[in-house]
Amino acid sequence: MAKKKILVIDDMPNVVTMVKARLEASGYEVIAALDGQQGLTYAYAEKPDLIILDIVMPAGGGYSVYTRLKMSPKTRTVPVIFLTAKDRPEDVARAYKLGAEYFVKKPYKPEMLLGTVKKVLESSEHAPQSRGLQKRILVIGKEPEMAEFVKLVEMGYEVTIVSSIREGSDEVKKEKPDVIFLDGTLVKANNYDGFYQLKLEFASSKTPMMISVTKEELEEFQKKIEGFSGYCLKPLNYIDLLGHIRVALQKN
Repeated sequence: MAKKKILVIDDMPNVVTMVKARLEASGYEVIAALDGQQGLTYAYAEKPDLIILDIVMPAGGGYSVYTRLKMSPKTRTVPVIFLTAKDRPEDVARAYKLGAEYFVKKPYKPEMLLGTVKKVLESSEHAPQSRGLQKRILVIGKEPEMAEFVKLVEMGYEVTIVSSIREGSDEVKKEKPDVIFLDGTLVKANNYDGFYQLKLEFASSKTPMMISVTKEELEEFQKKIEGFSGYCLKPLNYIDLLGHIRVALQKN
């Protein structure tokens, strides 16, 4: 039987070394990352069975890393344990609000960490992954403005981000979103062929589609294409974005 693969993301090398040693001694394969961005890169590439994540880190704090993990189809079903010294009620509440289920406090007892790891891995094997009842927003774009969508997650929306129309089509087939949010840059590529491809891909979907464009592009887009529920101007503003999404949901 293949070893379970665990990704440890923590900016303190001594903590990583100790956690890695204990997990490996218990028969797990361990990958280590020393900041949030490196952790995301490894998570997307290595497909771990479990992630142990610190909260306070450079290059993407733990809350941001957790949210981005849950936004990606590649990692959204991977269970996460927060290993952290931040145990104030408001810190724990924020993590639970984002969807986190497991906490191990630093300094930790090795048997507690190993017990939690075993419990989480066993639970993930036997229990189906619940997607919850939140409204689902599918974002299709090369470089979405991540911070604004992170705020939507914190407001209780479920957000999935993909980088191509093909990936977006796959997501629509698997999990019907309540709103599709499309980066205008992707639509405009190849003289608007991206839009016509999109129309073909989502011909059977009645999901409202929104598009993000610059103020200078808006008139051009409105003349060339139809079928969108609304336009949202770049650079994205969280308040405007939230308002447009709420309007689209009310029409759906």
